[in-house]
Amino acid sequence: MTLLTFRFAPSPNGELHLGHAYSALLNQRMAAQVGGRLLLRIEDIDITRCTPQFEAGIFRDLEWLGLRWEQPVRRQSEHFAEYQAVLDRLVAEELVYPAFMSRGEIRAFIAERGGRDWPRDPDGVPLYPPLD
Repeated sequence: MTLLTFRFAPSPNGELHLGHAYSALLNQRMAAQVGGRLLLRIEDIDITRCTPQFEAGIFRDLEWLGLRWEQPVRRQSEHFAEYQAVLDRLVAEELVYPAFMSRGEIRAFIAERGGRDWPRDPDGVPLYPPLD
């Protein structure tokens, strides 16, 4: 039988808020209900906004909430080589295409073309405009 895994993945670029606390507690409760595990993944790849002080605050707040998670904590910044290897494989398989528009530019592009009927992914996010 596969051990179900739940995760909480905060970014240390600010203090935790009520939504974070709810998400962390909910994931811990679901893991406990099914005999699964809770992982903590620190989303620390935004080197301009993530700080050691905010990260320390995350640990302090989660411990105050009574949360316990599996060790070691996964840090996104420690896995760039893995991400690059997967990206290289996808490029080799011609499954990657360049994308240069920001989210704001995509929204503006779609709005200019009457965006109401623009195709969307299963989560409702507009698809990237086609390359001309």
